[in-house]
Amino acid sequence: MHLFYCPSLEVDLIELPEEEAHHATSVLRLKSGDRIGLLDGRGTRVEAELAEMGKRRCAAIVLDRTSFPAERTARIHLAVAPTKQMERFEWFVEKAVEVGVDRITPLLTDRTERSKLRLDRLERVAIAAMKQSQRTWLPAVDALTTLEALIAQPLPPQRLFGWCEGRNEALMNVYAPDQSALVVIGPEGDLTSVEADQLRSAGFVAVSIGAARLRTETAACAATTWMSLAQQR
Repeated sequence: MHLFYCPSLEVDLIELPEEEAHHATSVLRLKSGDRIGLLDGRGTRVEAELAEMGKRRCAAIVLDRTSFPAERTARIHLAVAPTKQMERFEWFVEKAVEVGVDRITPLLTDRTERSKLRLDRLERVAIAAMKQSQRTWLPAVDALTTLEALIAQPLPPQRLFGWCEGRNEALMNVYAPDQSALVVIGPEGDLTSVEADQLRSAGFVAVSIGAARLRTETAACAATTWMSLAQQR
């Protein structure tokens, strides 16, 4: 069954967003009477039947509505410096959503290679990954945020940051899967020593993610995967 994202699923006749309607009619060439699945990204999944079809409009009648609880009590939040090549960062967003992240914050640091992002594009990548992996909760994708602004936010019990240059501990040895966690992954040139000190002052612990030196997006995806799997043990 094809899945579509629709942020509002409260009524019994649901009109799909224009982009999703175009995909249903012009790409998949679905017809009235076909059954589809709808996700609102907040735990609701609907089975529906297409009823009204047009070039730019697509509406469906709700047949069944199911609410799913939050996927985990211990949330996984990754703050990651965007890569110079945007497709690499989009790859991370896609894979992290599929694996099981709850929130992604693009992070502006001293050595971040990209200072502008298209948030709408990243959100579309996240939505597509949610549908692909059949998750019912859509992870939040924040606007580009400075390290200072991130630290000023309410922080979870576990605060970790990837650090190649100085003393660190293995992520798999310090991560506690029963606690919400924020992991900071810096740019290709790593965080500066000043930034590392800022993080430590805010209660962050320096960690390594394996013995090899990883690219930013690889390290972030590896951290997400380890934490998600650790929660399933």
